[in-house]
Amino acid sequence: MRAFLLGGLLGAPWLLAFAPQSWWWLGLGLCCGLGLWVLRMARTQTTWRDAWFAGWGFGWSAFCVGVAWLYVSLHTYGGLPAWLAVLSVGLFALYLGLFAALACAVFYRTASLQTGVAAGLFNALLWAGLWTFFEWLRGAFLSGFAWLSLGDALVDSPAAPLLAWFGNHGTLFMVMVPLFLLLQLIEPPRRVGLKHFGALGVAAVVWLLLLFGVSRVPIATQSLPPLAVAGVQTNVDQSIKFDPDLIVGNMQKAFALGDLAGQRLPNGGLLLFPETVNPLVWTDTPEDWQRRFRDFARPDDLRVVMGSAIQEGRHYYNSIVMFDGTEEGAALTVPQNRHDKRHLVPFGEFIPFGFSWFVAMLNMPMGEFTPGSGPLQPLSVFGNQLASTVCYEDIFSGEFASLLARSTAEPTVLINLSNLAWFGQSWALDQHAQMGRTRSAEHHKPGLRATNTGISGLIDHRGQWVVRAPQGEAAVWEAQLHGRLGKTPFARWGSMVWFGIWGAILLLLGVREARRRAYNRAH
Repeated sequence: MRAFLLGGLLGAPWLLAFAPQSWWWLGLGLCCGLGLWVLRMARTQTTWRDAWFAGWGFGWSAFCVGVAWLYVSLHTYGGLPAWLAVLSVGLFALYLGLFAALACAVFYRTASLQTGVAAGLFNALLWAGLWTFFEWLRGAFLSGFAWLSLGDALVDSPAAPLLAWFGNHGTLFMVMVPLFLLLQLIEPPRRVGLKHFGALGVAAVVWLLLLFGVSRVPIATQSLPPLAVAGVQTNVDQSIKFDPDLIVGNMQKAFALGDLAGQRLPNGGLLLFPETVNPLVWTDTPEDWQRRFRDFARPDDLRVVMGSAIQEGRHYYNSIVMFDGTEEGAALTVPQNRHDKRHLVPFGEFIPFGFSWFVAMLNMPMGEFTPGSGPLQPLSVFGNQLASTVCYEDIFSGEFASLLARSTAEPTVLINLSNLAWFGQSWALDQHAQMGRTRSAEHHKPGLRATNTGISGLIDHRGQWVVRAPQGEAAVWEAQLHGRLGKTPFARWGSMVWFGIWGAILLLLGVREARRRAYNRAH
């Protein structure tokens, strides 16, 4: 229990590594500090259970604090009793903490207990590999939860150019190795040996210089002609978004903002509305509302992209729809020029097995969607190909890279429509936007974000804000977008770069174990 509590104290500040604080250096220090603590446990022959509980406590407190905004969605808007909402967040954090616990337990079992340069480098590679692997696994196991992956925080660090080469997990690995080498220098030189003490520092500096060299290599992508863009941020509170008595007023507000946005595009371009800006299923939406959204578009020079639930047969989809202004009949009532959300949110968009009782306690409209399928078909807008995602979809780096790789046309722009009003004005809004900015940096594609309550705007191909709408306000924002053609190394390799790193470390572990057994047999 002592190790769990100390691990919890170490993990509590983890949230500050991410937006809006963006103290990425703190996250790196906490993560590598945890690894160094486990290494000392192994060298002092503390039990592996202490390493497990240290990691579990670290992960539990990191996510209790980091995803505390789930309380808002469960209690304030979901109607769950306060005590049960707190308990749910705590139990969820316990589950998420298991992945840090696994990383610590495996590191305890496999770390080298020697103090030479080779052992120091081995341990640095091993800890960085284990942490990034189990962080990836957290985002893949049982549909995954990739929120607060430390690699996403590096978009605000000097290591941001490496994201186009290695993606978020690979870049985190590359940065953790030299830091862990340097942290091993805090051991007294008389224990490590002056020769090894200096060599660890030299190894760390050489590694950093290599990373700096890679980051300076230009990525060949081509900028396209400008496209005028305007976005609508409706700022409809979640408590009234689906209220039958207020829907008409909310829609009139959305239409008025759409009119204002259209006026700012006199020469055409792209007009964006957020996810489920239409709170009704599209097939149940009054025909004059359907035509109202369609008529924001102009066939010659203006396209409209919006979010709505779509019914097709027995299936319901959470979709992004594009209109060119010519849709009639079936093309209007069941739009086909759309993207259907693929990675659905547990409890909010589908019910995990065995949890029907829990979802029944929540006030969650539209809780059973069908995931989209097939290759990604970008929305074509005046020479640009828009790769669309809905809310949660763009937090999964490897899955997102695979989606783009299987696209029917090379995307030039990344677009995300979200409704984050479920989380109030918490830090969840900044965290989600930071993950979207990381996807732009990984693929060197500009990103458009249209949300209900924030954060909306335009992100450049390096993952930095160009235009950002005021958060928590009804607003119309506008920008000049330059799409980009060309693939980054990470776009070509995808998650294979991560499995290459982890495979090399596994091979290194195998060689080390074979040599250890051979030595034991000989002696």
